[in-house]
Amino acid sequence: MDRFTYRCLRLIYVTRKWLVQQFTPAGLGVLVGGIGSALVSLGSTRSMCHVLFFFALALLILATIGSRLIQFRFKASRLLPRFGTVGEPLPYQVVIQNLSPQPQKGLKLVETFATPFPSFREFIQIKRRYPVGNQWRPHWRRYLADQQWATAHLQDLPTLSTKGKTKATVEILPLRRGSLHLQTITLACPDPLGLIYKRHTYDVGQSICILPQRYQLSPLNLCQASRYQASETLRTTTAGEALEFRSLRDYRAGDPTNKIHWKSWAKVGRPIVKEQQDETAIHHALILDTFQIEPHSTTFEEAIAVAVSFLMQEQPEASLLDVIYAGPDPRLVTVGKGLRQRAQIIETVATLNPNSHRELDCLNPMIQSRLSRLSGCFCILLGFDDTRYAFLKMLSQFGIPIKALCLSDLSLQMDPQFQEYFGPQCQLHSGAISNLQQELLAL
Repeated sequence: MDRFTYRCLRLIYVTRKWLVQQFTPAGLGVLVGGIGSALVSLGSTRSMCHVLFFFALALLILATIGSRLIQFRFKASRLLPRFGTVGEPLPYQVVIQNLSPQPQKGLKLVETFATPFPSFREFIQIKRRYPVGNQWRPHWRRYLADQQWATAHLQDLPTLSTKGKTKATVEILPLRRGSLHLQTITLACPDPLGLIYKRHTYDVGQSICILPQRYQLSPLNLCQASRYQASETLRTTTAGEALEFRSLRDYRAGDPTNKIHWKSWAKVGRPIVKEQQDETAIHHALILDTFQIEPHSTTFEEAIAVAVSFLMQEQPEASLLDVIYAGPDPRLVTVGKGLRQRAQIIETVATLNPNSHRELDCLNPMIQSRLSRLSGCFCILLGFDDTRYAFLKMLSQFGIPIKALCLSDLSLQMDPQFQEYFGPQCQLHSGAISNLQQELLAL
């Protein structure tokens, strides 16, 4: 029975989608009117409803024939920005080349997104979660709505000149964060009666990163003291030479040839090398908790939003930032001047999914290897349980300043004894989702 229900729901979904794609609003009105007339006229031999039904049928047949006679061909490409934002209109340009021998007027453009219908397993999970009566129905509808990546309406195009290229501005509304896959561009031309669309589709697979809605953050005021940094880090983080010049000395066996000071060798007649000393820098860490069993949760989405908001803040030019998180596996990425572009890590964080196979302590070895270099840490945690308690206790033992934001659906009351136990260097903050913006400004 469950499988039959699932197939009916899928059939309804596919049919509704097909009707919207094939018929204009006027065409849908004629179709509904014709079906309604047919149902009302059942059981009677003479009725005005018969006339209305056959009139609607004749209109749809003529519209179908008219749409078949429309012929046009085109090529298209998109000029996409790098990022969009959930809930904010995303405009971009589409370049359309008319390959038909005559100009085309009255065309409409619509985007198609990769939005697969939920699987039978997902349907069963929702139905078992709400087993009483039909309680699962509103949750199923909400789940279907959550699967939609974006909305895009039919948009009118200017006249396409013969064999020419036309730029048109298209606007979509992203609904979810992550990598939005734009599959095809479809041009639709209504038939002469304005009831049915003649559609041509051009496959232009592209992606754009959609960021979550961002928060305004106050400066975290983490420690600004510089720490010693290993030379292999700073060699790639500063413009020009990564190490400060200290002195000249005689060449020793094993010295790298790129350290030889050729002008001094020419003057004194023997090999001379440059001695350099490692530099120091302000080095912070952003630790993002991605560990939860549920595949979706509001808490996780807000954690990603806070992390992206932090990464998009302006950082001191000479500072470094370690971004530590777990996708399928623990990852550490250092961003700073001369290193990987900040935009790349923002895109990575914005497309993260929860990690249900590990726990937060799997990050411990990676973090411990970096603690000697860090000036401070900002932790974004999905709640506050025993595992996260032990994690913060481990961090606080190293004496570096820590700010931890514990996100929750409810307002967490932090026991003052926790603060005393972790010490003055570790500051705990409750992040109630209902009041998150105010909580962030108070950090």
